[in-house]
Amino acid sequence: MPEQTDLSPRELQIAETYAAGASYQDIAQSLNIAPSTVRTHLATIYRKLGVSSKLELRAAIGDSIRSDTPDKRAPLPEKPSIAVLAFENMSGDPAQEYFSDGISDDIITALSRSPWLFIIARNTTFTYKGTNVDVRRVAEDLGVRFVLEGSVRKAGGRVRVTAQLIDGLTGGHVWSERYDAQLEDVFDLQDEITRNVVASIQTIVHLNTIPEPVERTSRPDLTVWELTMRSWHLLYDFTPEAYAHAKALLERALALDPESAEANMMLSLINHHTALMGFLPDPRPAMEAAYALGRRAVQLGPRNEYAHWALGISCWGLLKYEESMAALDRAVALNPNCSLAYGSRGTLLGIIGRSDEAIKNQEIAIRSNPLDPSIFFRFSGLSLANYMASRFDTAIEWADKAIHLKPGWYFAHFVKTASHIALGQRDAATATVRYCRSIIPDIRVKDVERVPLADKDKMGELRSRLLKAGFDD
Repeated sequence: MPEQTDLSPRELQIAETYAAGASYQDIAQSLNIAPSTVRTHLATIYRKLGVSSKLELRAAIGDSIRSDTPDKRAPLPEKPSIAVLAFENMSGDPAQEYFSDGISDDIITALSRSPWLFIIARNTTFTYKGTNVDVRRVAEDLGVRFVLEGSVRKAGGRVRVTAQLIDGLTGGHVWSERYDAQLEDVFDLQDEITRNVVASIQTIVHLNTIPEPVERTSRPDLTVWELTMRSWHLLYDFTPEAYAHAKALLERALALDPESAEANMMLSLINHHTALMGFLPDPRPAMEAAYALGRRAVQLGPRNEYAHWALGISCWGLLKYEESMAALDRAVALNPNCSLAYGSRGTLLGIIGRSDEAIKNQEIAIRSNPLDPSIFFRFSGLSLANYMASRFDTAIEWADKAIHLKPGWYFAHFVKTASHIALGQRDAATATVRYCRSIIPDIRVKDVERVPLADKDKMGELRSRLLKAGFDD
């Protein structure tokens, strides 16, 4: 194999610096040469040393760099782990490198805010920039489960960004998306793309991380993290059986670590959804438990946006609207990419009658996380916002979308029924009541109190319309 001595002093300097993590721009600036010249030197270096990747380059240029490269797969972190590679600049213009680097950097920063994820730092992942990488080798090298890669192509006033998430264990695609947009305000565009990528990835990663079925939870050695993650999966089942199971897991987690912000937060969410979905004859105790656990989660994890989100939604049934708004605002401030917080803030804005703001927040949540298993809440939130604004036809359309995804979500049936009554469509309202009862036989008008409107007159009007349509009180 060729030796380092085949390289000129300049080439050796570039090879060592590049393999150690510097970018083309870093090297160009330090040597006072153009980035394109750096690329040319690296092409020559690769040819002389007979290597085709940065990993091989590290191995070829000496023990000092070789020692930085693990010889075998590092153990995976307990949390879902991701390495974000530098997005490739496909524009043919090195001056546009800042844009692709900026998107990569923003995504790394945004993902790093999540307490649920383990993210490899930029300085490490950017060492692969400009090389043809084997994603499975990268995952093995860095000890991560997932690798995110992408590209940016700019032409005229438009930009196309592609992103794909790869499972490092199998090399298979987990998720991919393409974004096409007008390049008007570059920073707003970067923010939007970052929000969309991050929100989708958080959901996809959560749903692809548990290494064994949720049912296999009798092992005595399950950690607090594993118990909490399994509960997160069960939250998306939206059944009383799943929630009872999750509650048992979380009580077990809190027995191990009473000060786990994540376990307190998840138990708050389970109690809230148990009450919200109508799985208890008297929802009040679960609502109060959700609120108390949400407050404790925030105290234990003041920078955990999901804790603030859990507290915010736990306030609804207790009529604590101002506290709810403060908590949801804080969640968004901590992580502007938290689609769940945006969606729940949209629902709250609908509850208090600020329909246009409600719609805007729900649209952000839907656009940024279209694969969210709880997206039917976003659809019913849009239905409520339009109902409150007396746009009843639109309210019915969104209620239908929510019912299609989750037929047992009674609130969407309620808003649809009331909208038909408001439009004078008595037969349609009766048909909606009949269909709702076929799915939820014991449904009653009193169940609407689980999502109480802030305006008492509006609440009274909603109840009156439901009674008129044929629901029992």
